[in-house]
Amino acid sequence: MKRLFVLQTMLLVAVFAYGQKLYVGNDDRTYCRDMESIARKIVSIPDIDGYLTLKGDFHMHTVFADAEVSASGRVREAWFDGLDIIAMTEHVGVHKNEGIHITDYNLPNKLAIKAGKKYGLLVVPGMEITRTKPFGHINALFIKDCNGFEENRYLLDEKGNLLRDKDGKRIPNRATEMSDFEKAEAQGAFMMWNHPGWPDGKSTLYPLHKKLIEEGRIDAIELFNGMDVYPRVLDWYDTYKVPMMANSDIHTPSSCMYGRTLRPMTLVFAKERTIESVREAMFAGRILALYSNTLAGDADLIKQIIEKSLQIRVIDEKNGKIEVTNISDIQFEALFDNPQKIVTFYPRSAVQYKIPQGTELDFKNCLAGRKSVKIKIW
Repeated sequence: MKRLFVLQTMLLVAVFAYGQKLYVGNDDRTYCRDMESIARKIVSIPDIDGYLTLKGDFHMHTVFADAEVSASGRVREAWFDGLDIIAMTEHVGVHKNEGIHITDYNLPNKLAIKAGKKYGLLVVPGMEITRTKPFGHINALFIKDCNGFEENRYLLDEKGNLLRDKDGKRIPNRATEMSDFEKAEAQGAFMMWNHPGWPDGKSTLYPLHKKLIEEGRIDAIELFNGMDVYPRVLDWYDTYKVPMMANSDIHTPSSCMYGRTLRPMTLVFAKERTIESVREAMFAGRILALYSNTLAGDADLIKQIIEKSLQIRVIDEKNGKIEVTNISDIQFEALFDNPQKIVTFYPRSAVQYKIPQGTELDFKNCLAGRKSVKIKIW
């Protein structure tokens, strides 16, 4: 009887522990299964012929300048968010977190690259040249050494105090803007013009940027930065064909910004999953900007993504009834016919529509500059 009582007690404890999702070892320590790490989000965007589709974020910040997360923490976030490649792009000369002041600007890259190996995540070394307008902010990606750039963004007097103009505003250190740009160029860096409409809300193509673009010295421009969109970048793409990018410019924890939604990402079409291959792809312009279900960039690349994402099953060929399965995480929206009809291809879902064979669909959320991409899906 005593043995039966003991067995019944053990059974009740086990049932209670399972119901509470607790592993019971003893009265000193238990483990709550609800606190287990969440799973990595799988972002479904198909590869295209001859290339892997890698999801990247090439604009991120850490506690070493003005953000809230460590370099290794950024890697962990990116892995859980379903990214394949990221870049650490810390500000030089920005020290806004009390008690944290680095003199080796390679440190965030070193820590992120080390963490990236643990998660199998590619990490591009980078830095952000941070100035006021008109120069603005420019990321130098694939840089070899982040040291040796100007620490002081504003002019100082002989005692090291900030110089101010008659209105009390800090005076920018203009003399070092282009010299820093040229130092990054000399290292073979990929130069990306960041958030052209920040902070004044005006996306102005200054003579400086126009000259750099025409000389082929700006390799990409951010269309999407965090939750901001800069539509004039689409006009510049039409004129100059400078590739567009989408990045988070993240300062807070990613869960506070995006939760379970897709964060801004730049799609890179690389031959292999290596830093060298990513670098080759980006300099070749094989990138697309993706955020909020909007794809932007080269029309041929966008068409390939659409074709690989949408799988067609013909139900009634005579009447044009088809079933379209979207295997991607991008929601495509298109118009056709006159009067125009709207069709939506939901992520990882199938829908049925009557779309006559050979009909050209106008994908309104797929932008090759100001023009949307048009394609026949069957």
